[in-house]
Amino acid sequence: MFRPWLRVAEPDDWTGTLVRVASWPVYFVVLLPVMIGRIPEGWALLGTPVLTRILLALVAVYLLGWARAIVLTLLPKSVIQLGARLWFRHHGRRVKLRIAAITAIDVELRPRGEVFVIEHEGQVYELCPVTWAGAERIYRVLARRVRRNNQRAIRRRAREARRSATA
Repeated sequence: MFRPWLRVAEPDDWTGTLVRVASWPVYFVVLLPVMIGRIPEGWALLGTPVLTRILLALVAVYLLGWARAIVLTLLPKSVIQLGARLWFRHHGRRVKLRIAAITAIDVELRPRGEVFVIEHEGQVYELCPVTWAGAERIYRVLARRVRRNNQRAIRRRAREARRSATA
């Protein structure tokens, strides 16, 4: 939501739960001084410190959202979409792919539930279960970009076919 170029699907194991549980006290500790601290007179927006407190709280929540996303990227099993790249774990090692090189994305039913599956240069990779927090956002971005790349490839082939037919 706040991070259009950084999306993280947090694992549903103990590491993701730890980050999720630990983030609430951090939010509380950071927002407590904003709510009860003394606001300087020069900071008061429109003559009232309440509006200033709300603005400071929103800025703090925004920055803490970034910090939480960065901490989630450090987890070993998390799926990270950063700009035009995708990082995920496959058979014990971290795989880094360009999103433009992904040829297909799908949802498949596996014994442990539904998972997102991508195809890259003939290989099939499992990204993450559908139930992970943030997985839907990554899927939407990947599906949109894969669809756009496939449409561009179709138009390119049609253009080349027209050129070869006229030549």
